[in-house]
Amino acid sequence: MAGFVVVDASLAVKWLIVEELTKEANALAGHWSDQSTQMVALHLLPMEVANTLHQHVRRGSLTLEAAIRRLNGLRNSGVHFRDASPLHARALELASELRQGAAYDAHYLALAESLGCEMWTADQRFHRVAAGASYPVHWVGDFPAN
Repeated sequence: MAGFVVVDASLAVKWLIVEELTKEANALAGHWSDQSTQMVALHLLPMEVANTLHQHVRRGSLTLEAAIRRLNGLRNSGVHFRDASPLHARALELASELRQGAAYDAHYLALAESLGCEMWTADQRFHRVAAGASYPVHWVGDFPAN
């Protein structure tokens, strides 16, 4: 099943920091690689990931040098980045419809919608709301880690 899949920052972080759902996230990335499925995300993903890494540095759970190495490693993850500009209006509509406090996640959903593919996230709350509204959003925790 070649094609596209949209990944969000919450999922990408799981590839960079060992935490809950990291095994599932890695298994999922391996599955997509085996299926020649192209991972796609928005250009804002590295900024969101950098912010999460910064929070780990602030808490002392990660050194600045380790955070930079991980962020640089994101370039080698196989994720292809897309411009979010054409998606802003649709993301606002989706964020409003799904009653989100911010529009970031809705941008990823708008990208998936525009590509006609699934979106995968590690954000269980967003998954619950979007999937409950019949959008093709999947939670990494539902993928077996093997």
